[in-house]
Amino acid sequence: MTFPMSQNRDLGHPPVGAFILLSMPPPCIFCDNDSGSTEHLWPDWMHKLVKFAPINLQEADGTIISGQDPEQTITTVCHDCNTGWMSLIENKASTRLKPMLLNQPIVIDPGGMKLLTEWAVLRAMVFESIKLKNDNEQFFIRKERVAFREKQTVPDRTRVWVGALENSHIGYHGTDFALWRSAEDRTRIGTGSVGTIYAGHILMHTVTEHIHPPYELPPGPVIAAPPGPWDERLVEIYPSHPKRADWPTKPFADEGPTGILALRDRWHIGEKVSKIKNVPSNNGDNAHGDKG
Repeated sequence: MTFPMSQNRDLGHPPVGAFILLSMPPPCIFCDNDSGSTEHLWPDWMHKLVKFAPINLQEADGTIISGQDPEQTITTVCHDCNTGWMSLIENKASTRLKPMLLNQPIVIDPGGMKLLTEWAVLRAMVFESIKLKNDNEQFFIRKERVAFREKQTVPDRTRVWVGALENSHIGYHGTDFALWRSAEDRTRIGTGSVGTIYAGHILMHTVTEHIHPPYELPPGPVIAAPPGPWDERLVEIYPSHPKRADWPTKPFADEGPTGILALRDRWHIGEKVSKIKNVPSNNGDNAHGDKG
């Protein structure tokens, strides 16, 4: 943005005393460096294994934007993060993800579950950084993103599941929801966020809950999903996890009661809310979730 200091019309030479304010890029979502490094929304190694069709983009019940390039790049991270610790997470997790992408059976041990958890949380944070700014705020706070960069610390009250898809797809569904004191008492005590990642035959499902001050609750999840077809199709790998998981699990279909969209609505309890704000309420102890 240029602020002229005189009426000089010689556009080739700014007048004496003139100054120019350049639009600076916002900081990286994980550190204080400037963002702007080109990062694939979906890892480049995936596209080398599978040629995905164009994808659709939609926020809540908004207009569906069709024909988006599955090899889309973003610029919300910096060069150091992109080529450093983020690349390391991708490289380590890809040893498990590559056969899963192609629907090749594998046994996931606790070490593999840790790698998949870190990858899923990273993807959730990156996807959120480009969500449409339709009066919604970013769910993951900067302290959580910085801690994840420094030590791969998974945010408190986060759960991660792994599953399988019957057919190959690529996409991400993000859903924020309000936490109320109870179904009857609509006092807002927190916010939750659910992410469903599907790539090839891989399905990852994450949920994180924030309790807003001044409220305090014991450690652990606040709400549980109602029973559904996901119970026999998902394996929790964080924080609880089995000694081993045989993958693929019973797969999700393209549509219907066992389809991907049914999983997206797993946490839909109560009435729908259209906007999410990370703001505190007044009082509360128990919780109830509403989708946004």
